Amino acid sequence: MKPPPTLARRLGVAIIWMMVCAVIFIATASLGIDLLIQYEVKSRLPENLAQAVDLLEQNRVPASDDMLALMKTIAAEQPRALLLSYTGMALLSLLVIAICVWLTGRIARRVTDPIYAVAEGAGKIAAGDFSHRISPPAKLTREVSVLVDAFNAQAEALDRSESRMRFQTAAVAHELRTPLTVLRGYIHGALDGVFPRDDAQMRALLTQVEDLSRIIEDLRTVSLASSGALVLDITRCDLTAEALCVLDVMSPHLRDAGLVIETDLAPVVAWADPARVRQMLRAVLDNARRYAAEGGKLQIAVEEAADRCVVTVSDRGPGFPDDHRAFEGFWRADLSRTRATGGSGLGLSVVKALADAQGCQVSIANRRNGGARVEMRFMAA
Repeated sequence: MKPPPTLARRLGVAIIWMMVCAVIFIATASLGIDLLIQYEVKSRLPENLAQAVDLLEQNRVPASDDMLALMKTIAAEQPRALLLSYTGMALLSLLVIAICVWLTGRIARRVTDPIYAVAEGAGKIAAGDFSHRISPPAKLTREVSVLVDAFNAQAEALDRSESRMRFQTAAVAHELRTPLTVLRGYIHGALDGVFPRDDAQMRALLTQVEDLSRIIEDLRTVSLASSGALVLDITRCDLTAEALCVLDVMSPHLRDAGLVIETDLAPVVAWADPARVRQMLRAVLDNARRYAAEGGKLQIAVEEAADRCVVTVSDRGPGFPDDHRAFEGFWRADLSRTRATGGSGLGLSVVKALADAQGCQVSIANRRNGGARVEMRFMAA
């Protein structure tokens, strides 16, 4: 598709065409005025002088008396003919100027209407109407087309952000409501004497408090990372040592879920925050424990590729759906899962936020033979 012309080109072409048309119009009209003046003067001449004019037009010489009388008449009519000619030229010029002003206004409106539409749309966006879009008018210039497309793209992004914020607000309320409801029920029951105040009861309450703390900490991490305020300690980090540290803690939980752990850990050193690396690995492994336990196998590999250090976690579970939004907060692959079986849905969004904060990359893909693969790429030290 051929791109639209630039504003400078369109205005230049319009000005050139107006000038050419004005010159042609004035030249043609002035010639017509001269012919009309000649016809008017000839119509008032006596018959013998009119015949003398006809003879001259036929390249024939009239009688000397007629020729002399004709020259005197022409000399007498010349000032009036010049006045009529100049008056006609002035009127033509005024007409051309009026037409040019009208055409210029049309061109200006065609250029400014989309700009006014963008300004009006910006006002609607500022008022909270994120669904407003600008319909591109026909024959846009390249600059205006870029402006309209950029506005619509920005409005679309704001609309998605608003929808995501509403969803996350509702999700936060839902996720916090469950443990708070449990806590309130247990505390009321204990105060009313329905539940005994023993260690088992306190451990149940502590579990709910820990769930609340984990959700709040995940939300805090994502928020700080998104705003660039997350405190990091980037240093030389032994990814293999950090992976082994996380596996020592999580291996019993993974085995209890029925997962057999396979490792391929090469000695690799990267630039990263060791504490955040461990947090990322815990989130990925916990996600695999919740969703991929039926696959029965979990593979963790650490290797160096080019100038990147790659940590890969692969499973043989159901994998991710094609339309997954795993990096969005509170998204779960299986909507039927509750928070107890599917987690809060914040795990991989925390991984993405921490990866962005450290300048590394994280990607998700499904394996050919089934299962999912999560790759974290760090800058090699």
